[in-house]
Amino acid sequence: MQALLLLTLLAGVVLTHGNSLRGVNPDLASHYSGHGGTFTCISGIPKTIPFARVNDDYCDCSDGSDEPGTSACHNGRFYCRNLGHEPRLLASAFVDDGVCDCCDGADEAKGKCQNTCLQAAAVRKEALRGKIQLHEHMLKTKDDYVERARAFKEELQLKAPTIEEDIARQQAEVQNLKAEVTRLEEEEAARQAEIAAANQAAEEARRADEAQQTAVQAEDSGSGQGEDAESAETVDNHAEEVQGESQGEREETPEERGRRIASQWTSDPEAAAVEGQPEEHLNADDSDGGDDDGDDEGHYDGTMDDDAEGQFDYPDTEAEHTEYHSERHHRQQRPEGSAMAEERPPPSEWEDLMMFLDLVKQWAARWMHTFSKILRDGIREDVLAHRAKIKERSRSRQQRWESAKQAFPQPSRPRTAVAVSSSPPAASAVAAVATDPSSPLGLARTAAFTAERQLQQLQKDRENIGTFLNRPMDFGPDDIFLALANKCFSSYQTRWTYEVCMFEKAVQKEGNSNAVTVGRWYGFSEDYKVMYFSGGDECWNVGPRSMTVYLSCGLDERLSDGEEPSTCAYSAKMTTPAVCTQAELEELQQQMVNLEAFEDEVRAQIMKDEL
Repeated sequence: MQALLLLTLLAGVVLTHGNSLRGVNPDLASHYSGHGGTFTCISGIPKTIPFARVNDDYCDCSDGSDEPGTSACHNGRFYCRNLGHEPRLLASAFVDDGVCDCCDGADEAKGKCQNTCLQAAAVRKEALRGKIQLHEHMLKTKDDYVERARAFKEELQLKAPTIEEDIARQQAEVQNLKAEVTRLEEEEAARQAEIAAANQAAEEARRADEAQQTAVQAEDSGSGQGEDAESAETVDNHAEEVQGESQGEREETPEERGRRIASQWTSDPEAAAVEGQPEEHLNADDSDGGDDDGDDEGHYDGTMDDDAEGQFDYPDTEAEHTEYHSERHHRQQRPEGSAMAEERPPPSEWEDLMMFLDLVKQWAARWMHTFSKILRDGIREDVLAHRAKIKERSRSRQQRWESAKQAFPQPSRPRTAVAVSSSPPAASAVAAVATDPSSPLGLARTAAFTAERQLQQLQKDRENIGTFLNRPMDFGPDDIFLALANKCFSSYQTRWTYEVCMFEKAVQKEGNSNAVTVGRWYGFSEDYKVMYFSGGDECWNVGPRSMTVYLSCGLDERLSDGEEPSTCAYSAKMTTPAVCTQAELEELQQQMVNLEAFEDEVRAQIMKDEL
């Protein structure tokens, strides 16, 4: 008994001595007992030094364990107790550097730093209080999950005995409602076809009236148009007269012209004669046509002037031009077949050129007159006609709109207008007709849509009964995970998107395509903190894909950190209130109690100025 008491006292002395050393970690206090007056380095090269050399501001141990309260060793660690707040280990380089790193000021000389642990503890205390409130909320959500799972299971159990009968009855109701909708649609289509036919008949009658009015207006304006026609006829007659004058004289053929020119240069009248036609006949034609005339002055006659040997005698062009027109006037006055006509010399090349220029001038003047008339009158008439056509189309559209408004008056409340077109009545009858929701057809459609939704829900209930009632599946404590049935959760990564559907499958997607099933539902771990999906799509040279999802306590269901740690083996993390426990809440509450106790102790020590 005495030995036990002695051992207890010795342990107390050792602990007190260890705690008296500055910067010693309480977990390593046994190494600083000072037993035998020596200290052995904790790690590294084994070395024993006198205990008096601990915290002597000289590093003796390679691990820096002999200087816990000084900055002598570069790898030493200083323990900040921070009573009332969180303790921390500080690198020895920050000890006695003039900066207060520990909230209790233990890393600097006594009295240099104020104790701020109470203020830091207040911040930590507030954060801890928020964690406690959040955890209480998550536990309440967990209780709601249990209640929802129970209600979901009871509902399926109530529907299971009659689910097949309910589905058959609902299918019959849907068919009856669809038949009623079809009948009402046919009646409505027939009514719309009659309306369209009436509108088409009215439109045809309107067009006939417009055609009749147009004919009457045309008759009224007939006199004015007659005057325009007479003017146009006068212009045409004038043009015909001009053309007759130009065609009254027989046009000389290229062969005749060539022979004539040859006779002028060779002084051989027979060269100008046409084969099978005497020279007199050629001269008579020239005389009758009245195209050419003039003397033969200036033409080469095969001889040379004695004074100008080797030179031709060219005519005076101005005098010849004047003589040409004068002679032509007199030639037109001569009777046909006279001696003067027979003795007329053939025209020169210059006379031919002048005649050609006259014809070009007449032709150009006539066409310039025609073009100016077209530009002055023709385009203006076209513009006026185009404007009249546009006005007519606008008036026609306005009349059709007025007819449609009369046929379909505006209802007392908003309603979808019925489209009226000029298409045949059969085509309008086939088209879908928008009706008022309060009309018989609208009510029938609403009832059919509601019945189809109810049928889909019954079919989903039958599927859930087969999955969650008839199959032996583990849904967790109190069937809590049944509240997450038929729900999927996604994790969006840089390239891939992972989707987990509880009790069904897990999928990996790349964008909106290339979906790969990485596993099908397998079950939970024993503590319900892990979900397993196996038997996914085949992976080359590996086998079926698989996925593991790690569950943790959280405010809501959130999938994150989807990855592929090994080939075709995937993993992710998921938070959910379903795995939050009462023990975690109690642990947070205990931390709050300890923090408040430390605050009381710090206040007492500050008052005694022990820190």
